[in-house]
Amino acid sequence: MKTRGIFVLLVLLTLVRGVWVALHEIAPQEAYYWLCSTRLAPAFFDGPPGTAFLVAICNSVDGPSMLIARLLWPALGLLASVFAWVLAKELFDETTAGWTVVGLNVLPVFNASAVMIGPVLPALLFVLAGAWSVRRAWAGHGNFWALAGVFFAGAALFRYDAVLVPAGLLIVTLASPRHRARIDIAGCVWIVLAVVLALWMPAVWNAGLEWIPMAGGTLRTAWEFRWIGFPAAVGAGGVTLAAALVLLAGGIWLVRDARRHEKSRFLLAAGGLSVLAWIYLALRGVDPVGGALFGSVPVLIFLATRASQSRLGGIIALGVCVVLAGISVSAGIRSADDRAAWRPLADAMKLAVRDMPAGEGEGFFIAEDPDAAAMLGWILKPTNAGGPPPVFVPESPGLPDQFGLWPSYADFVESPVVTDEYYTEQKGVNPFIGRHALYVGPDLPQTIAGAFEQVDPLQTITLPGGRTFTIYLCLSYQTLPL
Repeated sequence: MKTRGIFVLLVLLTLVRGVWVALHEIAPQEAYYWLCSTRLAPAFFDGPPGTAFLVAICNSVDGPSMLIARLLWPALGLLASVFAWVLAKELFDETTAGWTVVGLNVLPVFNASAVMIGPVLPALLFVLAGAWSVRRAWAGHGNFWALAGVFFAGAALFRYDAVLVPAGLLIVTLASPRHRARIDIAGCVWIVLAVVLALWMPAVWNAGLEWIPMAGGTLRTAWEFRWIGFPAAVGAGGVTLAAALVLLAGGIWLVRDARRHEKSRFLLAAGGLSVLAWIYLALRGVDPVGGALFGSVPVLIFLATRASQSRLGGIIALGVCVVLAGISVSAGIRSADDRAAWRPLADAMKLAVRDMPAGEGEGFFIAEDPDAAAMLGWILKPTNAGGPPPVFVPESPGLPDQFGLWPSYADFVESPVVTDEYYTEQKGVNPFIGRHALYVGPDLPQTIAGAFEQVDPLQTITLPGGRTFTIYLCLSYQTLPL
């Protein structure tokens, strides 16, 4: 656990992750962020705009290949590990910092995030940097409050739940007579202002959509727990149940130790609210991946102090790390298979285009859900920035996802053509009427069957992962006037 060995390990892990990324197909989530990067907005249905803007910056360098953007995430994993080491070293010693880094890099959720574009790793990097800055400010370096505000604002640009970390630290700071000095109060105010400024535009965007992208239910459904969905929700976030139980046990141990030791109290302040949010979401059957990592690092630092105190503790920690590393490798193999499974389906759709008769306009594609639409769109053809996505999702009366805000085949557009006001009051036309389409999904929804004059199944394909899709030929789109 010497410093040189730990950093050599981090460099090797980063190289391995980079090679893995370069050799494998992109994931549906990455294809989705590619679409978002060509349609930038103040926020998105899955969170603030930081990830889409970061991908757009990378793509401006290497074009639509996404290689630089995808390779950036292993580098972010390296930087997040470095800041985890720095924070643990600031609190304890090099040995504790080394165990923290090892524990973080064997977590399945961390490994999955380090090889796939998403908001978790950038937010984690800024959260750890902000927590370290607060710790330095507690040690008497008042100028670090300004740095902490910048870091926490950066985290808020990637994940909404990242604000739980500064919230916990500010509560403890203001509750402690030792830290309730004038400079500390001013620093706390600056952190709040910085985070509010970072979230101002996403808040305005969400308010314009009546908070649909953030609500996730109602006050009534917020208290409806799905106990049976807890293991599935934990697994969906890439955190195995075994790892979750280890972290929960460590969190309980940390709560007990925080009563006596100031450093444990700091760790509890940094990760406590995130752990509570993670437990709450998991019990509701919701993917808690962000909260899992934000709360995991403080717990890992605490567990690392115990592992470094005795030979037995080190042996137990090493055994747990080996098991989790094996789970991470297994998850990586499954992820590679899942990514490769989409290309045969896209190839089959390319061949199916030949069966599409000539129509009034160019044919188009529809997929069952956003993941399928994003992935197939990435493989089939590029897209024009700001225009319709290359593959649509079925029309819906609501706004279930980001596709509902992008141009759709069901939209009416302004036209100089005079419309028949007996049927519609909308002064526009639908340019997709009369055009043919290919729909792909396990079943045929009514929104597709009722919108075309004729729908015929063409081919059923079973992907390597076991999912079955049917390609349907949909002739002459005839949506009713609104």
